[in-house]
Amino acid sequence: MNADERFGYRSPLGRHAHLSRAPDPVKARQAARDAYHATGLVLINPEWLPGWADRKQLEILADKVHGKRRASNG
Repeated sequence: MNADERFGYRSPLGRHAHLSRAPDPVKARQAARDAYHATGLVLINPEWLPGWADRKQLEILADKVHGKRRASNG
């Protein structure tokens, strides 16, 4: 029995259901690498950097380019 049969209706959003998968960190990193090599666009997740100093350097550069980040409430 599928969802249509259980609930008796079809959602117009059903065609987008395949887009709601959990993000794949390996694919994200590959996409960032491809973007860099193809266009020079730099996308770096701080979690990809192994050391505190590298992450801090990235934060300093991001603040310089984009302005200070607002503190999160989380």
